[in-house]
Amino acid sequence: MRAPSTSANLGSGFDVVAVAHDAYFAEAYVKLTSGCGVDIKFRGFDPGGDNTVRRAFQHLFERLGRCWGVEAEVDNRIPIARGLGSSGASAVAALAAFIREAGLRVDPAAVVEAAGLGEAAAAGSPHFDNVAAAALGGAVVIASVKPLELVKFSPRLTFVVGVPDVPPMPEKTKVMRSVLPREVPFRTYVAQLARVSALVAGFARSDPRLVALGMSDEVVEPARAPHVPAYARVRRYALEAGALAVAISGAGPSMIALVEDRDSGAVRAAVERAYAEEGLRAEVKVASTAEGALKDL
Repeated sequence: MRAPSTSANLGSGFDVVAVAHDAYFAEAYVKLTSGCGVDIKFRGFDPGGDNTVRRAFQHLFERLGRCWGVEAEVDNRIPIARGLGSSGASAVAALAAFIREAGLRVDPAAVVEAAGLGEAAAAGSPHFDNVAAAALGGAVVIASVKPLELVKFSPRLTFVVGVPDVPPMPEKTKVMRSVLPREVPFRTYVAQLARVSALVAGFARSDPRLVALGMSDEVVEPARAPHVPAYARVRRYALEAGALAVAISGAGPSMIALVEDRDSGAVRAAVERAYAEEGLRAEVKVASTAEGALKDL
């Protein structure tokens, strides 16, 4: 089973919004065995014994009240530690493969919850935005965490995703959260509510112009921008080339630009040029919103 790469936040939607796109994917294969427990093999990058996939299985088994014997192989082709949901997609792909192999019917929210709790292995605490998008596809809003309530939209959106080739930031999630403001003026709070509302309305109406309004952010993004390589140049060049909006993908360092189809080539070239002028190698892709791993289950 495959799970797509994802971009969380999209500007104003910090911790509550994510989109699935077809820039990259993680794939998992599962075989049921006798006994109880999960044996996991990773192709390429190996996150170690305590990983999101293992924890996700543990949480799902607890939720289902039963343990299975599982052999899982994970082929994660999403760049690691780049703000593209690689760890969550691995867990979602593996859980989806297990559910299909076992012939189970499982509430999608239970899968998202298990994978989100498993994210603590990579991020230090549970996170549900990326895994929700990887599981359900399209654009997902986390309406509530306790209890977990998810709202999925299926907009048709086109993006340009820029992935710089830079060394991983040590304790990236911790650092990128530590720089966030602890409080904001009331007028900023109201403006941010308007932006998030525009983001959700844009998803519901599949309206890139509304989504672009929602991708503007004056709370999280300004605090994180100094820690994202080439942020200012990439953003400026992309907008000058016709991008509707530009944001940090998750906690970075990747960036995501919302574009009209007709402008995707020009924006991609502009982002490539921006990274090159900063002396950075980067992979830049045109991507569209994608289906989630649970679409056929």
